[in-house]
This record gives sequence, C-alpha cells and structure tokens, in this order.
Amino acid sequence: MGPDLQPYTAAEHQPFRIGEGSCEALLIHGFPGTPAEVRPLGEMLAQLGWQVRAPLLPGFGVDIANLNQRRRSDWIESAAREWEALHASSETRLLLGYSMGAAVAMHLAAKLQPERLVLISPFWRAPRLVHALVPLARLLVPNLRLFKKADFNDPRLRQMFATIVPDADLDDPGVQEYIRTRFTLPLAAMQEVLRLGSGAYRLAKEIHSPTLILQGTGDPIVRPAETRRLVLRMRNAQVTYREIHAGHDLLEAGNAQFEQAAREIAAFAGGDQPGVPIGVQSGFSVNILSGSPRP
Repeated sequence: MGPDLQPYTAAEHQPFRIGEGSCEALLIHGFPGTPAEVRPLGEMLAQLGWQVRAPLLPGFGVDIANLNQRRRSDWIESAAREWEALHASSETRLLLGYSMGAAVAMHLAAKLQPERLVLISPFWRAPRLVHALVPLARLLVPNLRLFKKADFNDPRLRQMFATIVPDADLDDPGVQEYIRTRFTLPLAAMQEVLRLGSGAYRLAKEIHSPTLILQGTGDPIVRPAETRRLVLRMRNAQVTYREIHAGHDLLEAGNAQFEQAAREIAAFAGGDQPGVPIGVQSGFSVNILSGSPRP
C-alpha cells in the first residue's frame, strides 16, 4: 500500500474571518488555491480596520478530491453567499479576487456592484489552443498527470509541496511515485475554469464599481495583453490599472512585488487612487506604474 497523502490539511488553507471595523472585505482565492493565497492581504486589511472574510471554494483545499464534480456555478454561488453574509450597514464593502477568483468576483460584481472591486492577475482567457484542446482531451484523458515527470530536486517544487503536504518525505521513492500518479488535474474542472473566465469577460461591461486591477508584466498565466483587453471591456467602470514588474506571484508575501501590490490595495481601499492617467475613454482612466517599489 502506498502513502496516504492528504493535501491542504494545514490550518492556513482553511477559510478565515479576521479583523474588526466598519468596513468589510471578501477575498476570493485562485485555482487550484486556498485562502492561504490571500491571507497576507487579509491581515493587512485587518490592520487597517477592516473585517475580512476569505472562503474556501467548493472542490478546493481538503475537498480537492471532488474538484471534478464541481461546476463554476458552485464557485459563484458559494462566493455570493459569503457576500450576503457581509453586513449591509457596513461603511464600505470591498470584493477582491485573485486569478480565477477574479473571474468569480466579476460574476458577482456585475450583479451586486460592490463599493470597491479589486482584481489581481485576473484570469478570463487561456490561449486559444487550450480552449480548443481541453474539451477534446478530456474525452481521451479525463485527468492530467501534472507531475508525471517531476524533478523532486527542484527547490521550487519542494517548496510548493511543503505547503500542500508538509509531512511528505519527497526523497521517498514511494511518495514520489504516488505524487506522479495520483496528483492529477481533472480536465472537466479545467473546462469549467475556462467557461467561468469567458462568462466573466462577457459580464465585464456590466460592472460599474470603482475597480483596481493589478497585473504582473511578466505573468505567463494571465498575460498583460489579455488584461488590457479586459480593462477596455470594463468601459462602464472607473478602472485604475497597475502593471507591476512581477509574474503571477503578486500575492507572495515577503517580496517587493507583494509590498507594492499591498500599498496599491491599501490606498484604493481607503478611497485614494494614486497614479498618472495615460488615457481616458468612456468614463474610465487607465494608469500604468513602473514595477519599482516606491521609496
């Protein structure tokens, strides 16, 4: 019998509610993440006097084994229930989504029009080839073995698994084989993510909320060109757009990119939108910052 590795059991992957104050925020994690992704931002907002909630979307975290049974409607409805749990009497309510979570947030924002909307590395579209191949591939290979050829000497891979399954001995051949064969991505779930993103883009023009969008200039997953298209699509919202010299790791606490992103979010949450507009069209302004941290 092989090892029984249960991913995402650590407390950091659980939903959280922290902070006190008259303003409330809902933070939505990405794919295939957990509330741990947005915890550093939540703690920052809590220090600024916000009440912060971050749910665990269905099919993620300890429920990852059931991801192939979840649909995009499950994620949207779960986030909507969390939003409804915020107090209507709050001075300000902020909705924030990261990566796939940004697509979920856009679905909500089009209907609920939050007082503040923050989209970080907002996923809405994969390369066309991915859109074309996923529906066909899932018929032949329902589950993609992401780590089939994994190099367990790679420090980045070891760091990732230290977060997902901290007790796993990655030098154990049995553990390595288990990960290579059992840690898979259901392509049915991937197709749901693609459909979620497409729907978010269609709804973007219905969003009227003041919106901050943060994008990494070197993001290989959510490319800047696609995010700029999204900004233009949001022609009915007051959009402040920031590009930061970073990849998809804008929320990785402890680096300069996170510090800059945190400053931008803190300023926006407080009603301040610094930056020099480079263009104004149909009621929104687009702002670009260099990625270098401010003094």
